[in-house]
Amino acid sequence: MDNDRSGCVVLVPTRDHIEPGCEYGLRRLEQLGYEVWRAFGASAIDQARNRLATAALSKGFTELMWIDSDVQFDPESVDILRSHQLPMVCGIYGQKRPGFAQTCSFLPGTEEIRFGKHGGLMEIRHAAGGFLFTRDEVYLKIFDQENLPICSEKTSPRIPFFMPMILGASDDHWYLGEDFAFSERARRCGFSIYADTTIRLEHIGRYNFSWDDLMHSRERHVGYTINIGDDREDGSPNPDERSGSPDPDPATWSVEPTEPRRNGGAGA
Repeated sequence: MDNDRSGCVVLVPTRDHIEPGCEYGLRRLEQLGYEVWRAFGASAIDQARNRLATAALSKGFTELMWIDSDVQFDPESVDILRSHQLPMVCGIYGQKRPGFAQTCSFLPGTEEIRFGKHGGLMEIRHAAGGFLFTRDEVYLKIFDQENLPICSEKTSPRIPFFMPMILGASDDHWYLGEDFAFSERARRCGFSIYADTTIRLEHIGRYNFSWDDLMHSRERHVGYTINIGDDREDGSPNPDERSGSPDPDPATWSVEPTEPRRNGGAGA
């Protein structure tokens, strides 16, 4: 992979705060040569993503890396996602509750996910937007094939790539939030979506949630296998169907938090 990072912009929409564990990773990315846009005031996340994506594409960036302000990550994980040379690939993290419930959805027939040292690339159905790498070709094809308009062109232009949508038959509708809706549009345009399950992410709440929490343990492991059972019909996770087992050796993964900063980047 080309080590030139100038064509990739890291986009961080947030309402008013970036968690210290996330901010530490963002500063390291800047030291590595990435441009990072911290977009404060993002109370409507779909509008913020639409505005940031439109601005990034208009400035000529060919790679857009989305990171949520409450996701803790190893900065090298961004290089790992880029190295796959895929149009759309993400890392998987859990919801903010005990018992691992992932924030993405899997393809029908997926029976287990292996995380950590025994993980790898796997195709998924919908990706969460909290640690998502995308290339410009995805946006350009969605814009063209989905006949999307340019909204507020004279004041604050944005293309509604992340506009939520409703799927399903007349008697069974599913509401897709902004990131799943973007994934659905990408799939309709012929793109496959992948996840790299070697990447550890932590979702910061009152506690940092990760793979290992399926078994309600705070010990960290270098790998983990989760048997996902059956998702709900709309592809959302069903935590009652989950079981899992860790690899035997505890993990040593950690990052050092620092205080967040509020300056820089593009507004949302």
